[in-house]
Amino acid sequence: MEKALVVGFGVSGRGAAQLLLRQGMEVSVFSDTSIDISGYPQLKDVSNASEFEAVADKDIVVVSPSIENSHKIVEYAKRFNVPVIGEIELGYRYCKGGIIAITGTNGKTTTTKLINEIINAGAKKAYALGNIGESFCAHADKIAEDEIAVLEVSSFQLESIKQFRPRISACLNITPDHLERHKSLENYAMAKFNIFINQGIGDCAILNYDDTIVRDFYDDIYGEVFFTSAKTEVKGAYLSNGKIVLNIDEAYEFMSIEDIPLKGEYNYQNVMTAILACKLIGIDDTYIKSAIADFRLPRYRNEYIGSVNGVDFFNDSKATNIDSAIKACNSMNGETALIVGGYDKGIAYDGFFTNLPDTIKHIIATGDNVYSIMQFLPSYHEYTFEITSSLERAVELAVQKSVKNVLFSPTTSSFDRYSSYVERGEHFDMIVANMKD
Repeated sequence: MEKALVVGFGVSGRGAAQLLLRQGMEVSVFSDTSIDISGYPQLKDVSNASEFEAVADKDIVVVSPSIENSHKIVEYAKRFNVPVIGEIELGYRYCKGGIIAITGTNGKTTTTKLINEIINAGAKKAYALGNIGESFCAHADKIAEDEIAVLEVSSFQLESIKQFRPRISACLNITPDHLERHKSLENYAMAKFNIFINQGIGDCAILNYDDTIVRDFYDDIYGEVFFTSAKTEVKGAYLSNGKIVLNIDEAYEFMSIEDIPLKGEYNYQNVMTAILACKLIGIDDTYIKSAIADFRLPRYRNEYIGSVNGVDFFNDSKATNIDSAIKACNSMNGETALIVGGYDKGIAYDGFFTNLPDTIKHIIATGDNVYSIMQFLPSYHEYTFEITSSLERAVELAVQKSVKNVLFSPTTSSFDRYSSYVERGEHFDMIVANMKD
């Protein structure tokens, strides 16, 4: 019987363990934090074992996205030539269905969900999996040949691929993110590029032409490349006079942006990517247009959650990087108090302050990275800046201002105090709900 070690036991780790068990392997789990495997009687917890005891006699080690290459178990396994792969790679090896994979700094979840909904509306069966919150491995070996896995794939997941080769891959955009792990923008971009690295004849890549980093991937891709653009006529899909023009074999007006519920240039890029991906697998125009018209954004993406004493509250907990938060700020109409802060990802905030719109009149920072933010505060600025210890107190300070909007758009990940952006968003919802009461 083959033996496997799963490192990390979050959503991805549990999915990997389940798949390995279904394949008849003997599975052990190593975690740096306490875990409960009582619901998995076939698993063995080796978290307290030495590196030698954990890795000895294993045929494969599967790492969760949160596990870095420098982790002691990973380094030990590589030293003794035990194969190390990620959860996405493991799922790929057992998936018989087609794969569409989406990466980028912003818009991954929206685009993945939209593609999934279009395919399911178009008489095919698809599953939205991966970084979107549901493990690829939990379903991979159950997906039939005529079905499709639509995967949201992060830079962490792409670091550890070996053979992973989607039929269609897309990169939406790249802005500085996760530098605490990747150390530089160049390293981060190359991790994203891995989504294309195994593609070849018969595969398709979709690139955002308006993002120079993404556009420059073109020369190193061996599949057929299509572009999206809000500014330039390209092979693929582009905006022209308020219309999306589709240009695969020949150019024609596909739909008006007035018929798209998602607004803003960045969302039109997401929609164009989804249109291209679905057209390239043969989904009819009618199904695509209908699914787009009916689509609604997932929660905590600049979501209006109500008004208290004439102040509108917006929950943008999904803004886990500066670029996403700036886009939310630009969407505000009227004077706004902005709440930021969270996990310290090692990102410089000079670009944040220089790109704030005039509507931002007050900034309240809370979370582990408040001093990292403050060190980039310009010597001259036309907004107030305050630091506080909790999200509750940040909301209190925000509502004391004479503003039309309170926007919670953290600019960074949630892992200083929350398990996910969803838990963080739920906390903000609760604070606002208590104010209403």
